[in-house]
Amino acid sequence: MVMDHDLLGKMTLLTRRSVWDSLHVRYLTEEDRTQVLARMVIHAPDRQTERLLLFYEMCRSSAILRDTTIHCVYHRYAEGYSGIDKGAIHGHFDSIAAEHPELEAWSPQTRDKVASNILTILRDFGLLEGLRQKQFTRVYVPLPAFVYVLYRLADDGLRTAQQLLACEDWRLFFLETTDVLGMLDEATTAHHCSFKHRGDVYSLDFHYPSLEACVEALTGEV
Repeated sequence: MVMDHDLLGKMTLLTRRSVWDSLHVRYLTEEDRTQVLARMVIHAPDRQTERLLLFYEMCRSSAILRDTTIHCVYHRYAEGYSGIDKGAIHGHFDSIAAEHPELEAWSPQTRDKVASNILTILRDFGLLEGLRQKQFTRVYVPLPAFVYVLYRLADDGLRTAQQLLACEDWRLFFLETTDVLGMLDEATTAHHCSFKHRGDVYSLDFHYPSLEACVEALTGEV
């Protein structure tokens, strides 16, 4: 439908192909996971859940977006800055160039375009606001979005509370460890998992056997 019927209203075939290729790379490479994500997005209880899940899956498909958000954007947010600009992104690229020699092959124009695109993506998904000056927003993470990511990570093999609390993926939503602890308590109250903690001792049990079963429960399609 994207290619043959111009579903998205793009006039030229070349533009349609570019859009389709981008969608495929970001969301459609694994058929089973695509079906689960599609169900979750279509039946999301609110726009924020839909938006954050699409952002999360996009980060999983784009290493540079994920790493820059976690290791540059989040750190600036955590340090108390009100916003971020391309200069901070360029500084991050410089700091990792030794580990990623492919960056040296980028022209200054390419680097600038990538930095600009990252900021635009973060704005479009609601983590930043503003056109010229990008300011941090207070990101609200609905419980269904949190539970989806929780079970997505469990499918990756992160099944203990310690592993999940240490996971950097929460930083994609600007969540601190205390925030994750609070949301695990919320998920327990809603019967999506069983999380207990006393001091530094944690225990976590999952109520659903898979991400698919979790999504069926969240969307009321059990």
